[in-house]
Amino acid sequence: MRSTVLALTAVVLAAVPAAADGVYRGASSVAGGRDPVCAGVTSMNAIVSGSDIRLDGAVYEGVGMPGSGTVKADGSFTATKGPVTFSGKVTAKHVTAQWKGPDCYGAIDLAK
Repeated sequence: MRSTVLALTAVVLAAVPAAADGVYRGASSVAGGRDPVCAGVTSMNAIVSGSDIRLDGAVYEGVGMPGSGTVKADGSFTATKGPVTFSGKVTAKHVTAQWKGPDCYGAIDLAK
């Protein structure tokens, strides 16, 4: 019985809260970099479903392909979008992350 309770507790703790599921919209802001395209703000969206996150929009000029990653039980996530890597947090109302590409770096701030 004790092992069953522990196993069920582990499954519940491993699941990302369903309240985080949904579409988040906002922007990607470039903070700096070594290339002339490393400037400005672009539209960005995220779709969260369970432990999956999909990122749509250009983080900066020329990097518009979709990205994907995994959301952990605590809401933290890592994702890749072409050559760009993301490290961030999903909550019931926001997705925030820092990103780094080969030439530029910045952040995303999205809301439900």
